[in-house]
Amino acid sequence: MKKVFAFMAVAACMLFAGKANAQLTLNVGYAPTTLTYTYGGNDTKMDMNGFFVGANYNINLTGDLNVAVGADFRFNTKTDKDGASLFGVTTASEVTRTQMLIDIPVLFNYGLSLNSDLRIAAFVGPNFSLALSGKTKSDVAVAGWGGSTELDWYGEDSDWKKFDIALTFGLELGYRQYRLFGGYNMGLMNLTSTDDATMKANAWFVGLGFAL
Repeated sequence: MKKVFAFMAVAACMLFAGKANAQLTLNVGYAPTTLTYTYGGNDTKMDMNGFFVGANYNINLTGDLNVAVGADFRFNTKTDKDGASLFGVTTASEVTRTQMLIDIPVLFNYGLSLNSDLRIAAFVGPNFSLALSGKTKSDVAVAGWGGSTELDWYGEDSDWKKFDIALTFGLELGYRQYRLFGGYNMGLMNLTSTDDATMKANAWFVGLGFAL
């Protein structure tokens, strides 16, 4: 947590120092996330749908080189359903996983203007993530009767870690005030404290932005 607050303070200083040459952009997009758990040489993957909304300031450093400092709210979700019938008794189950995060990307970008309205840019940099919550909810019904249980990913006895750093890279196409961008977040941190195990989060993303 201290690392996150320290970085946010540095990002804020960068933002205010360069706001005279900065441009604010509002962003929304889709970022399907894969959690890969590795133990004993075996990988277990969980794919989740991800959605994000946020904003960034693109601060000019020199020439065509800029740095975009932003903050995004991200929501990941996955639902699995199953049903069966045995001796005339119908059973059904539904497992829903949800995760909410705050992302703080710091992306260095270099662009080229193709004409007065069209611009293309490549970007790369770190993305600092803090998980706000994570839950698995299981609902089971047998012949119309049922119940539910809930597991907190970051509860008192959990081995999940909330803080992550990803290497983010991709391309952006700008037309006047509109931005179309896409890329990849490659998780660098081990998100589990279990001995001899690793868990990494990786995500493709695509989004739309509007520069104010």
